[in-house]
Amino acid sequence: MKIKLFLTQIVCMGKYLLMAILVSASTFAGFAQVKVKWTYELPSDILWQEVTMLGNLIVSSENQLVGVNTETGATGWSKPEYAGLPWEAFNELPNSPFFTITTSNSLHLLDQLSGNEVFDSYRAGLNTIGDYFLLYNSDAILVAGEGINGEPLMVYVKMSDGSVSWSLNEKFGRIIAANELGNNELLIVTLFNNYKINASSGKVIWKEVNSPESAQADKLGNFGAFLKSAAETLTKDMEIDLRFYWPEGSNVFYLGSQHEEESMSSSREEPVINYTNVYNAFNINDGGLVWDESLEVKGLLSQVTFLDNGILVLPDDGNKTRINLYDYNTREGIWGKKGRGISIKGGIYDYLHAEDGILLVSRTASNNFLNYLDPNSGTITFEKPVKVKGRVIGIVPLSGGILYITSESMNILDQASGTLKWNKSVMTSPQLTGEYNGKIYAFDRKSGTLKVVDMNSETVKELSSKELKFEGKEIPRRLEVMEDGIFIHSDQNVAKFNFDGSLLFQAYYPAPREPGWKRALLYAEAVRGAYIGASSYYMSGAMAAVENDVRQEDAIAGETVSQIGNAYGELGDQASSYASSAFKQANARLKATSSTREFMLIMSKQDKDIQLLKVSKLDGQVGARIDLGKDREPIYAVDDITGQVYYCTGNRTLTSYMVK
Repeated sequence: MKIKLFLTQIVCMGKYLLMAILVSASTFAGFAQVKVKWTYELPSDILWQEVTMLGNLIVSSENQLVGVNTETGATGWSKPEYAGLPWEAFNELPNSPFFTITTSNSLHLLDQLSGNEVFDSYRAGLNTIGDYFLLYNSDAILVAGEGINGEPLMVYVKMSDGSVSWSLNEKFGRIIAANELGNNELLIVTLFNNYKINASSGKVIWKEVNSPESAQADKLGNFGAFLKSAAETLTKDMEIDLRFYWPEGSNVFYLGSQHEEESMSSSREEPVINYTNVYNAFNINDGGLVWDESLEVKGLLSQVTFLDNGILVLPDDGNKTRINLYDYNTREGIWGKKGRGISIKGGIYDYLHAEDGILLVSRTASNNFLNYLDPNSGTITFEKPVKVKGRVIGIVPLSGGILYITSESMNILDQASGTLKWNKSVMTSPQLTGEYNGKIYAFDRKSGTLKVVDMNSETVKELSSKELKFEGKEIPRRLEVMEDGIFIHSDQNVAKFNFDGSLLFQAYYPAPREPGWKRALLYAEAVRGAYIGASSYYMSGAMAAVENDVRQEDAIAGETVSQIGNAYGELGDQASSYASSAFKQANARLKATSSTREFMLIMSKQDKDIQLLKVSKLDGQVGARIDLGKDREPIYAVDDITGQVYYCTGNRTLTSYMVK
């Protein structure tokens, strides 16, 4: 078999060797097979497998559901009662150690690591599930639904043994949120009422309406009850955006919701939808309403921040938004003429506290803008908003300005003058930037070259001069700064630059055309990115891009990735033993991502065979491979943190390869 290597450039520059290698076709027969770590034989055919975000391996076969020890390949736990479980019945719960299994008559909640079942809805007396909430500090699960006879039922189940501590037959209706207040108390927010409940006994400490409208409905007696029931039915399958705010040290909590209303316009055939933010304030001690009326603000529900002298509401009201500071006691507006607030261009979707002001990030239908707010005077300090290209994803305070990066560009804002420091923005994105030794390296998509930003001097300069072009009509997708250079890659192309801008190598490995091959690699990359993103802004931005790629391959996997959040860091403060074990696992995986990996995995097709290639980031060469044959629907999974690949090498055989 022939190997065609086109050597496009060899230049000796002192101790550096500059090589650009373009590989057009190869069987890679001369490269070693990746080392097998273990082989696991099941007594029946494997249906599917999954590596969870915590790194646990779960395998479904025709006669059992199995948790496999990833180090030894031994059976960690087995559940014969879930034999033949289809993929659709399994669902990992993001930011938790649990997954759910849905059967014909029950919902089950299991621990990934031990396989212990912590909840069975049928055993708890529930015929249908409405809502459930994981309460780690209480070591409990709160579940609401209907009992066997159709009666409303809420149960409080201990995670440790699955036993029901207490139950309530209160008709709660749709539960929006459940919050642990400390002092062994729970705050439950429903569509119409708030409840404070003793977590040990289930005793209702107080029950109060959560809006003036709900109070009015209660005064209407049976007709009001009918209206509430109708509203419950109409919103049963709707996503309700209701947000809970409890400022630290305050005895008042707030609920914010979004209302929409249709209106007809004489100039348009379709109705116009108008949005309103609605806020209510409640006393945490007795549940009473603090304000006699709701605070209503035009626009989509967006950002809220609590300042010393009031609540700053930053809505998203399309092309022109009004922001305002509202008095804690009276809900009256403080800023602007007659307290009506101040106007800002575009709807606000992000903000950043910076020195003596607040940077506001807003958008219209076609543009994005930056403004600077002085919260002491309630004024916008810029003469006009600063227009930026792309949606702002991250902002980083510097000594003399604020570096921002969008989905399309990067620049530095001078918040004192309201101007951009560079005449031309770098046309890049978060996943194509990386920070190293006080500098930010960015691939400029417009020029196809590398740029470098000095974070101390806040200047930008061109690092490479020749345009980087990838084969297969691909464009660069990720950038990673390593100790010996800047590594850039797409799915099938790799390239590396020296810190002086010279190209060290470039290589291309043709892609397989069969559907389904990319999903596992993309998902693994996204999980790794989520952990790195817990401590690195740049990788957080890259994570958003990977999420979109995963969604294109698998909508459910993409949704799971989008909820990974802060890599389980919040579980470290929870009391539950399950939360503690999950935190330890997540923390170990977080530490494993702190060092740069010197290879990447690329799926490639050579002749008629599919191969998973271990490609070095040091020289762009294939170090080893996993032969996957001609399998068009492979059952494989990748853990991009441990470097393990799990592949069904037979109907009943699972093989683990260690790619290190």
